[in-house]
Amino acid sequence: MLPPPPVGPGGEDSITTSEGVRCSQSINSSGGYLDLGIAGGDLSSAYNNDSGYPDSNNDGRQSAVGYARVIIPLGEAPTRLNCARLYELEIQKLKAEIEMLKVGLE
Repeated sequence: MLPPPPVGPGGEDSITTSEGVRCSQSINSSGGYLDLGIAGGDLSSAYNNDSGYPDSNNDGRQSAVGYARVIIPLGEAPTRLNCARLYELEIQKLKAEIEMLKVGLE
């Protein structure tokens, strides 16, 4: 059996302004993706004979299998938060504060 496909956040961009306003946005794509991995298990639990009991010749042996699956989301893509404007405003504000400090030192 393959593990479930990955879900949840895979990372985020975030900004916290000097006033404490915080904005975060996921950097995950809302489109399809390829999931690769390796799954493994204990062969002693496999039913490899006609008796219906685990094959005692496989006790303690491990198995592994590589897999690839393509995840294609269905439906409309969700609206994404974009923190770029808040970031630009914070940079402009900080630059203006630096300029005011320079003028005050002169």
